Amino acid sequence: MSARPSGRPAVHGPVSRLVHWSGALLTIVLLALGLIIDDVVTEGPLHRRLSAWHYGLGMLSLLPLLLRVQWSVLTALGRRRPEPLSPPGLQRWIEQGVHAALLAVLMVMALTGPLMFWSEGEPIHVLGWFSVPSPIEANAALHHYSGRLHDVGAKLMLALLALHVAGALRHGRTSLRRMAG
Repeated sequence: MSARPSGRPAVHGPVSRLVHWSGALLTIVLLALGLIIDDVVTEGPLHRRLSAWHYGLGMLSLLPLLLRVQWSVLTALGRRRPEPLSPPGLQRWIEQGVHAALLAVLMVMALTGPLMFWSEGEPIHVLGWFSVPSPIEANAALHHYSGRLHDVGAKLMLALLALHVAGALRHGRTSLRRMAG
């Protein structure tokens, strides 16, 4: 990995690329499943199957998501991230804000998803492999607010993903080369 005079790498490292692209794929799949079960297939056997996949993948994504956030913080603190492509100023501030907001909303989604089940006192069944029992008692208010926050988070995630992709496209091949290796 070549470095610039600042000592920072010119491209993202292999772990960062793997974490980014696998997280992106998982996020897109979970968003698509969530939108489909909320707005397209709202009942019936297909709804139940798609819901099971959404819930199961959501639970399986908890650990990778936490690792993703941790890795992002470590690479930023260790200055192992490439220099930003934008010059200092408003655009760079917006880009960094969108990135931070993406990670924050991912965390909110990962926490509110299970809370919606657990606040009903229900376990989460993970693709028929195992179940994660509720660590809390049923709580109607927590169920309501975690559901609302999850819904708002999904909408925010769509907007932030659009901004993130627009930013990458704005920088063109340079941005894609840095994340593709």
